Amino acid sequence: MTRPTKILIPFIFLLLIIGCADKKPENQTSEFDKILGIENVATLDFLITDFENDFLSRQYPNMDTENAYRQFLTELRDEKTENWKSISEKARNKFRASDLRFEMYEFPDSVWILKNSTFDKIESDSLSFLESRIPYVKSRYKYTNPDGTTEYTYSRSFGENISEADYDSIINREMNSPNFNYIGKYLQALESIKGKGEFYKEFYETKKSAGILFPESTARVMLNYDIDLNDKLNRKIIVLELAY
Repeated sequence: MTRPTKILIPFIFLLLIIGCADKKPENQTSEFDKILGIENVATLDFLITDFENDFLSRQYPNMDTENAYRQFLTELRDEKTENWKSISEKARNKFRASDLRFEMYEFPDSVWILKNSTFDKIESDSLSFLESRIPYVKSRYKYTNPDGTTEYTYSRSFGENISEADYDSIINREMNSPNFNYIGKYLQALESIKGKGEFYKEFYETKKSAGILFPESTARVMLNYDIDLNDKLNRKIIVLELAY
């Protein structure tokens, strides 16, 4: 009876090691989801399902899902996207109306066109501005802190030849122009997985410093790292970064 016991114990121990190793990525994916929140994860799951079952299946009908993702990244890296089909309007509307959009991007709550810098002033963010004799765009971003207090930051865009007849269209364009949300849950979720491997560490650090990235460069980095395209976490990052 002792011999089988000696064989069984190491075998059970080996299974436990394998089991723990297999669960590590899943746990990290769960941490990513936990930070995003239930509602945002539900939105993301919808976007992924639509991307795979609609866009990828129409674009690459003869490929399985893994190879379709790889071909998508390859064509994006090589800038061969002229024949791409569009993401479904249903999915785009879903994202546009979601809280997830605002965890990834920020939009100004007010936009002005100033005739020159004499009409400007240093605001509560204490950032100085360049002197300008020609019109430029000034945008304000509103932040609500966890304690309920409100803060504002400001940005200014110079160099555009602005005609007074175009004021309304320029303001409307700026109101709908996204900047990366550096304090949103998406970046926080990326931070939670940076210890999973070199790709995740580099990706997080790049997002933290640069914000919105060039899609072609992002696809190139993903392919260079040969990320697992069957990994649910990787698919989440691909869809959010490269489709929305």
